[in-house]
Amino acid sequence: MSGKVTKNPVEKTSRPLSVGYDAMVASLQDKYLSIVAAYETRLRMFQAEPGVKCFMDLVDSPAFHDRLFSPVEFHLLTKLLLLNEEFVCQLDSLCAVARGLHMKALEQSRAERLHKFTVDAKTKRGATKTSPFSSILSMISARGRAAHDVSIRLLRAETTQRCKIISLLHMPPFREAVLPSFVKGEAYDPDSDEILYTSEGVTLRAADPLSGVELLRDQLQHWLPLVAPAVAAVETQWWIPPSDPDEAKRQHERTEAVFHAAALFVTSNAFKNAAEQWKTSSPEMTVSDPDLKAKVETAVLRLRSYSEEAVQQMGQQLKLYAQSFRQTARANLRNPQNRWDPLPDSSHAPDIRGATEYEARNAPGESAAAKEQATTVADVPKTQDDQGGDGPAS
Repeated sequence: MSGKVTKNPVEKTSRPLSVGYDAMVASLQDKYLSIVAAYETRLRMFQAEPGVKCFMDLVDSPAFHDRLFSPVEFHLLTKLLLLNEEFVCQLDSLCAVARGLHMKALEQSRAERLHKFTVDAKTKRGATKTSPFSSILSMISARGRAAHDVSIRLLRAETTQRCKIISLLHMPPFREAVLPSFVKGEAYDPDSDEILYTSEGVTLRAADPLSGVELLRDQLQHWLPLVAPAVAAVETQWWIPPSDPDEAKRQHERTEAVFHAAALFVTSNAFKNAAEQWKTSSPEMTVSDPDLKAKVETAVLRLRSYSEEAVQQMGQQLKLYAQSFRQTARANLRNPQNRWDPLPDSSHAPDIRGATEYEARNAPGESAAAKEQATTVADVPKTQDDQGGDGPAS
């Protein structure tokens, strides 16, 4: 043996990597500060526009998403949403880079310890999860989550507004089925041989409470396909597609999604109202026959199940809407020379543009009545999953 001390090969390579990490952390921090500064500058410019101060006061109010916005307010809402979504996309991308470097640093740290020390399995499992990138990663993630929460709030307001307008002005007419009045004991014959038919010719016993449920469902299933022609009609009359075909496709997807969400809201409400109608009739007090009472309770449960199913489907449509808007924000960042920005006439949202023209054609009294009616339309879900968020997370 020569007596020379052999240097650990890992030790030789780990030093420059550690030095490199410091430079990478500094670079990430500079990039983060640059993104935040650019966003805050754009936000200040937006806030300096006429009428924005009053609008920002609305944004901070508890009833923001319940408000029926004026055409000017809706334009500002979409502008603010797009500004925030672009900020979210930038933070999301930077967070992904920081997380990747963080994981590489952890792997390098584990490799160094394995070569330097003999550790048991328990020590390995308890290895530190911090790295030189932990602090900047936490900072980016926290700001990204906050920005993402703002987007959820703005998206909820935009989709709620469009669903309200569609439900009031653009939805194909739907007349809810009249449920049997047997619960109240009004001329109900439990031994009736009367037969009812669905649109497909399926026979149902009129005496069975479930028959009323299935007839209502059948009616709704044949009403929902009328939504697609309604979308086409509204787009033909009021949509001005952008010159970019990709953005035109995204705008069409958003209009389709919000129309279907509005239709599914109507569907959910129809089932929910039917369940409430039978529930408030107190069947446990007016239906003495135990078999009939059990059938009524089963029917109510099925109505609620159908209502919840429609709500889930509505959430999927709103998620598609959110994903499409996020794609628009990403496209703007990738190609700023060909970016899309909403116009004051809301030509990207034909349902809103049509409502504006409708209101302009009507007397002020009629317009106010329409607004009063619109405030009774319930809004759409506000959960992050329903809105389809994919912002940064630590």
